[in-house]
Amino acid sequence: MDMNEKPKVEEKEVQEMEVQKLPDTKEGRLVAELLEKAPYAEGSVRRERRIEFRVPKDEVKNFLRLASEKFEILLQITVVDWLKEGEFEVIYQLWSVSENVHAMVRTRIPRDDPRLPTVMDIWPVAETYEREGHEFFGVIYEGNPRLGPFILEPREYEKHPLRKDFNMLGYVKMVYGEDFDRYDESKTNYVI
Repeated sequence: MDMNEKPKVEEKEVQEMEVQKLPDTKEGRLVAELLEKAPYAEGSVRRERRIEFRVPKDEVKNFLRLASEKFEILLQITVVDWLKEGEFEVIYQLWSVSENVHAMVRTRIPRDDPRLPTVMDIWPVAETYEREGHEFFGVIYEGNPRLGPFILEPREYEKHPLRKDFNMLGYVKMVYGEDFDRYDESKTNYVI
Protein backbone atom coordinates (compact mmCIF):
# COMPACT_ATOMS: atom_id res chain seq x y z
CA MET A 1 0.00 0.00 0.00
CA ASP A 2 1.27 3.47 -0.93
CA MET A 3 2.04 5.72 2.07
CA ASN A 4 -0.23 8.46 0.66
CA GLU A 5 -3.13 6.09 0.11
CA LYS A 6 -5.75 6.04 2.84
CA PRO A 7 -6.66 2.63 4.23
CA LYS A 8 -10.07 1.37 3.17
CA VAL A 9 -12.66 1.29 5.91
CA GLU A 10 -15.74 -0.86 5.62
CA GLU A 11 -19.10 0.90 5.96
CA LYS A 12 -19.99 -1.22 8.98
CA GLU A 13 -16.74 -0.18 10.70
CA VAL A 14 -17.53 3.50 10.05
CA GLN A 15 -20.96 3.12 11.67
CA GLU A 16 -19.40 1.33 14.65
CA MET A 17 -16.81 4.11 15.04
CA GLU A 18 -19.58 6.74 15.02
CA VAL A 19 -21.56 4.82 17.64
CA GLN A 20 -18.41 4.49 19.78
CA LYS A 21 -18.02 8.28 19.84
CA LEU A 22 -21.29 8.59 21.76
CA PRO A 23 -20.93 8.75 25.54
CA ASP A 24 -22.14 5.88 27.68
CA THR A 25 -25.01 7.88 29.17
CA LYS A 26 -28.78 7.81 28.76
CA GLU A 27 -28.39 10.58 26.15
CA GLY A 28 -25.80 8.57 24.22
CA ARG A 29 -27.96 5.45 24.36
CA LEU A 30 -31.01 7.42 23.12
CA VAL A 31 -29.03 8.78 20.17
CA ALA A 32 -27.59 5.35 19.34
CA GLU A 33 -31.02 3.72 19.54
CA LEU A 34 -32.57 6.22 17.14
CA LEU A 35 -29.62 6.13 14.73
CA GLU A 36 -29.83 2.34 14.62
CA LYS A 37 -33.42 2.63 13.38
CA ALA A 38 -32.66 5.64 11.15
CA PRO A 39 -29.19 5.26 9.56
CA TYR A 40 -29.87 8.22 7.25
CA ALA A 41 -29.72 10.65 10.21
CA GLU A 42 -26.77 12.12 12.10
CA GLY A 43 -26.97 12.45 15.86
CA SER A 44 -24.92 13.78 18.73
CA VAL A 45 -25.04 14.53 22.43
CA ARG A 46 -24.70 18.26 23.03
CA ARG A 47 -24.52 18.03 26.81
CA GLU A 48 -26.40 16.48 29.69
CA ARG A 49 -30.13 16.16 28.82
CA ARG A 50 -29.59 17.68 25.34
CA ILE A 51 -29.31 15.74 22.09
CA GLU A 52 -29.44 16.79 18.46
CA PHE A 53 -30.17 15.17 15.10
CA ARG A 54 -29.72 16.27 11.50
CA VAL A 55 -32.12 14.60 9.11
CA PRO A 56 -32.57 14.87 5.32
CA LYS A 57 -35.83 16.63 4.41
CA ASP A 58 -37.20 13.57 2.62
CA GLU A 59 -36.87 11.48 5.78
CA VAL A 60 -37.87 14.01 8.45
CA LYS A 61 -41.41 12.70 8.95
CA ASN A 62 -40.23 9.09 9.22
CA PHE A 63 -37.59 10.14 11.73
CA LEU A 64 -40.05 12.17 13.81
CA ARG A 65 -42.46 9.23 13.87
CA LEU A 66 -39.63 7.05 15.25
CA ALA A 67 -38.61 9.76 17.71
CA SER A 68 -42.18 10.11 18.98
CA GLU A 69 -41.86 6.67 20.60
CA LYS A 70 -39.47 8.22 23.17
CA PHE A 71 -40.27 11.93 22.83
CA GLU A 72 -43.88 12.40 23.80
CA ILE A 73 -44.04 16.20 23.52
CA LEU A 74 -43.43 18.55 20.60
CA LEU A 75 -42.27 21.78 22.26
CA GLN A 76 -41.85 23.94 19.19
CA ILE A 77 -41.19 24.09 15.47
CA THR A 78 -39.05 27.02 14.45
CA VAL A 79 -37.53 28.22 11.19
CA VAL A 80 -34.13 29.82 10.62
CA ASP A 81 -33.51 31.72 7.37
CA TRP A 82 -30.05 31.04 5.91
CA LEU A 83 -30.33 33.65 3.17
CA LYS A 84 -26.80 33.29 1.76
CA GLU A 85 -27.14 29.50 1.52
CA GLY A 86 -30.61 29.79 -0.05
CA GLU A 87 -32.11 27.51 2.59
CA PHE A 88 -34.40 27.42 5.59
CA GLU A 89 -33.52 25.27 8.55
CA VAL A 90 -36.59 23.85 10.26
CA ILE A 91 -35.98 22.79 13.86
CA TYR A 92 -38.31 20.50 15.76
CA GLN A 93 -37.81 20.66 19.53
CA LEU A 94 -38.94 17.57 21.37
CA TRP A 95 -39.14 16.61 25.04
CA SER A 96 -39.05 13.13 26.54
CA VAL A 97 -40.97 13.01 29.79
CA SER A 98 -39.85 9.44 30.45
CA GLU A 99 -36.15 10.15 29.82
CA ASN A 100 -36.05 13.82 30.88
CA VAL A 101 -34.17 14.74 27.67
CA HIS A 102 -34.59 17.59 25.16
CA ALA A 103 -33.96 16.80 21.49
CA MET A 104 -33.56 19.10 18.51
CA VAL A 105 -34.23 17.63 15.08
CA ARG A 106 -32.91 19.82 12.27
CA THR A 107 -33.58 19.65 8.56
CA ARG A 108 -32.83 22.02 5.69
CA ILE A 109 -35.13 22.91 2.80
CA PRO A 110 -34.66 25.25 -0.18
CA ARG A 111 -35.97 28.82 0.19
CA ASP A 112 -37.41 28.89 -3.34
CA ASP A 113 -39.74 25.90 -2.71
CA PRO A 114 -39.99 25.40 1.07
CA ARG A 115 -42.10 22.27 1.58
CA LEU A 116 -42.29 19.69 4.34
CA PRO A 117 -44.96 17.18 5.35
CA THR A 118 -47.12 18.05 8.31
CA VAL A 119 -46.54 16.25 11.60
CA MET A 120 -50.03 17.00 12.95
CA ASP A 121 -50.83 13.28 12.85
CA ILE A 122 -47.91 12.64 15.24
CA TRP A 123 -48.37 15.67 17.52
CA PRO A 124 -51.64 17.61 17.00
CA VAL A 125 -50.07 20.75 18.55
CA ALA A 126 -47.89 20.98 15.41
CA GLU A 127 -50.79 22.72 13.66
CA THR A 128 -50.10 26.02 15.44
CA TYR A 129 -46.34 25.96 14.86
CA GLU A 130 -46.76 24.99 11.20
CA ARG A 131 -49.24 27.82 10.64
CA GLU A 132 -46.79 30.26 12.18
CA GLY A 133 -43.88 28.97 10.04
CA HIS A 134 -46.06 29.23 6.95
CA GLU A 135 -47.22 32.75 7.66
CA PHE A 136 -43.90 34.27 8.71
CA PHE A 137 -41.50 32.36 6.40
CA GLY A 138 -43.65 30.85 3.65
CA VAL A 139 -42.93 27.21 4.51
CA ILE A 140 -45.67 24.96 3.14
CA TYR A 141 -46.52 22.05 5.44
CA GLU A 142 -48.22 19.62 3.09
CA GLY A 143 -51.26 18.02 4.68
CA ASN A 144 -52.00 20.84 7.13
CA PRO A 145 -55.53 21.99 6.16
CA ARG A 146 -55.35 25.30 8.07
CA LEU A 147 -52.48 27.10 6.33
CA GLY A 148 -53.87 30.57 5.83
CA PRO A 149 -54.05 33.91 7.57
CA PHE A 150 -53.36 33.30 11.24
CA ILE A 151 -51.68 36.17 13.11
CA LEU A 152 -51.00 38.78 10.43
CA GLU A 153 -53.60 40.97 8.76
CA PRO A 154 -54.67 39.99 5.23
CA ARG A 155 -52.55 42.69 3.56
CA GLU A 156 -49.47 41.30 5.33
CA TYR A 157 -50.22 37.61 4.88
CA GLU A 158 -48.28 36.95 1.66
CA LYS A 159 -45.26 39.06 2.67
CA HIS A 160 -43.52 36.58 5.05
CA PRO A 161 -42.02 39.28 7.29
CA LEU A 162 -39.45 37.13 9.12
CA ARG A 163 -37.51 36.31 5.96
CA LYS A 164 -34.16 38.09 6.00
CA ASP A 165 -34.77 39.70 2.63
CA PHE A 166 -38.04 41.32 3.76
CA ASN A 167 -37.80 45.11 3.39
CA MET A 168 -39.40 46.34 6.60
CA LEU A 169 -38.80 50.05 5.96
CA GLY A 170 -40.18 49.81 2.42
CA TYR A 171 -43.23 47.96 3.69
CA VAL A 172 -43.91 50.54 6.43
CA LYS A 173 -43.62 53.39 3.91
CA MET A 174 -45.93 51.58 1.47
CA VAL A 175 -48.62 50.93 4.09
CA TYR A 176 -48.40 54.09 6.19
CA GLY A 177 -46.98 56.61 3.74
CA GLU A 178 -43.99 58.92 3.97
CA ASP A 179 -45.33 60.80 7.04
CA PHE A 180 -44.58 57.73 9.13
CA ASP A 181 -40.82 58.38 8.92
CA ARG A 182 -39.56 59.22 12.36
CA TYR A 183 -36.08 59.79 13.66
CA ASP A 184 -34.63 59.62 17.13
CA GLU A 185 -33.76 62.90 18.86
CA SER A 186 -30.29 63.09 17.28
CA LYS A 187 -31.88 62.72 13.81
CA THR A 188 -29.45 59.89 12.93
CA ASN A 189 -31.42 56.67 13.38
CA TYR A 190 -34.82 55.53 12.20
CA VAL A 191 -37.29 54.73 14.92
CA ILE A 192 -40.17 52.65 13.59
